[in-house]
Amino acid sequence: SNNLALASAVSNPKLPFNSDSVLHWAQKSTITDSKLRVQTRIDSKYQSIRHSGQRPLSIAVGTSISHKPNSIHPKLNPISTHSVYTTIPKINVSFNLRSPPTKNITLKSDTNSSGKSDLAKTVLNSNINLNASCLSTTQMVINRLHYLQNPKDCSTARKVICDVWKAGMGSTLHHWVYCLTYAYYTNRTMVINFRRWLYLKNVISKSGVGKFEDLFQSVSKCKLTKHDEIVAINWKSRSNYDSIDPRTTPKVIRLQASGILRLHSSIITKINHYAMPTDIFYDVLRFKYKPMAWWIGVLASYIIRPNNALKRFIDQSRKELHFQSPIVGMHIRRTDKRKETKLFSIHQYMEMVKWYFKDLSKGKKNVEKRVFVVTDEPWLIRKLKYSYREYKFIHPPLKQLQATLKTRYSANNLKYFLRDVFLLAESDHLVVTMSSNVGRLAYELHEVIYARSQSRHFSPLDKFYFIYDQYPNNGPKIMQAIQNCPSKGSNTISLLKGDLLDSCLPYKKSKSIYYGYSKRLQRSGEFPRACTTYLIDNEFYPDYSQLDKYLRLNKTGSSYDIRIEKMCTKLSIDDT
Repeated sequence: SNNLALASAVSNPKLPFNSDSVLHWAQKSTITDSKLRVQTRIDSKYQSIRHSGQRPLSIAVGTSISHKPNSIHPKLNPISTHSVYTTIPKINVSFNLRSPPTKNITLKSDTNSSGKSDLAKTVLNSNINLNASCLSTTQMVINRLHYLQNPKDCSTARKVICDVWKAGMGSTLHHWVYCLTYAYYTNRTMVINFRRWLYLKNVISKSGVGKFEDLFQSVSKCKLTKHDEIVAINWKSRSNYDSIDPRTTPKVIRLQASGILRLHSSIITKINHYAMPTDIFYDVLRFKYKPMAWWIGVLASYIIRPNNALKRFIDQSRKELHFQSPIVGMHIRRTDKRKETKLFSIHQYMEMVKWYFKDLSKGKKNVEKRVFVVTDEPWLIRKLKYSYREYKFIHPPLKQLQATLKTRYSANNLKYFLRDVFLLAESDHLVVTMSSNVGRLAYELHEVIYARSQSRHFSPLDKFYFIYDQYPNNGPKIMQAIQNCPSKGSNTISLLKGDLLDSCLPYKKSKSIYYGYSKRLQRSGEFPRACTTYLIDNEFYPDYSQLDKYLRLNKTGSSYDIRIEKMCTKLSIDDT
């Protein structure tokens, strides 16, 4: 009831606690309400952390804010020169979003007293905890996205228009993910302009899909209107458009393609930095090898949730192909890629497959070597079967792999493409080219399907995993120690291999010495840059924690319980 009272006290159609209204008041003033008290402080040097029932509300941080290394805040967020505090009534509900209780498991063991049985229990309970963390964290993000994408009133919702550019499905989907990230970052609803989507009927092919929902669940209940297109403002700069403040930002923004913005790197959106919500990053790092791949995979999974017809087709294909573990997914891309990147022979692909099964076979007998092959040149499959007879090659019907540049934009070929990508993602290990959008997409979806991936589940032939048009910025970074480095003075911190360091910046513009916060030591200090590796940028995203509580309190059925197919359901052979 307290939560509902708070929600009724404010009018923002997006978040129950009205981050927009909070920002509207946030100018050297104090507003008092019987249910909500907001105090704004401007501090040019450090953020004053008070412990009298107040806590930082990071949704109020604008994009023109400068960040400083944080030596005070226990949650390790970068320092902001602008902070907003809120005091809310105590809610008599217990929330444990990221660490749900695990089942008590009794293991039967007849081992001796050497402690092996206790070790087995510890490992198993740890695995269960990590699997539960994957499920709860992924579901939390999906619920937030679904709430943002389905506001109560589409006519008053703040939106970002995502146009479609002439590209294949892999590239197009990554552009949609880029737009959805921006929507999440600025508390908006993403609406897609499908009119130029190449897979739509009569855009290129007369056999295209009639509408997006022919294969997918709707990405939003809000549709693009003529009014939206008329009032939409093209994104031009961070300071004007990347804030969540409704007073200073247009109601509808049209987001340009990241490739176009890359030509003007000085005004590129902040989400083009290699960043994800910092608090979620630390959670995901416990059970994911590449948290950023998981982050992109969750957003992509939400956009292309298969409808019932597509689900049945994928399930039937999986059954007919006898798709089962252990299996390596191999994607060999040719056709138009001949002009874009170096091509690799099937023998180079198979060398990666050989190494994987060699490691898998250590200490085991009779491991069946299955390979799921997807290619746009079917004759390569016949060559694979002839040259590597000790492997069992599984593949879609050859006639479904024969799409040309002219025929690939039909509804059927899109359906085949989606089936192939989802099955690649389900594979235990991937052998792909990361320069291909399809290879990266398969790996990103893989990270959502597998509960844990604490080792590298892919073998790239050209590049390691990256995100197109995302680069490290010049602001605070999260770094990790790659070797032990002892402290050399009172202002320095000692590093142990694996230490996480938050809010890291060059010390006095030095290239060899950095300053940051050690999570292990819980203090800040200087350290050698050579002892660490860059993980990700620190970046403020809206704080949706109050929304999480609101959804838990007001859950009325399936509207806030959106599930992603096979989310966190598989365990990798690599990590068991």
